[in-house]
This record gives sequence, structure tokens and C-alpha cells, in this order.
Amino acid sequence: MSTETKKTRTSGASGLVFVGCLLIGLAVGILTGQVAAALLIALGVGFIGMAIVRLGTGEW
Repeated sequence: MSTETKKTRTSGASGLVFVGCLLIGLAVGILTGQVAAALLIALGVGFIGMAIVRLGTGEW
């Protein structure tokens, strides 16, 4: 018997939310000239978004 769980189609959605937030933060940082601050904010928003998606899909 295999103990490996089967991944569903929604299993990668939280990672996409995280990366999307980082890319948006990078773009905002470049536009405003505050890359470090924008990336740190985007990192926090990305982690929160990832948690929300994981809770919503039941993947947690």
C-alpha cells in the first residue's frame, strides 16, 4: 500500500497566488523606486493569500 496522497488540480493554486503577489510587488517597487519595501509588503500579502487559498481548497 502506498501512503502517497494524490494531488488535485487545485494543489498548486496557492503557489501561484504567492508568486503573483511577489511579481506585482516587484512591479510596484520598480515604478515607485522602493523595490525593497514593496517586495517585503508583497511577501506578506503573498503568504496571507496562500493561506486563504489553502484554507479555501481544503488543502491545509
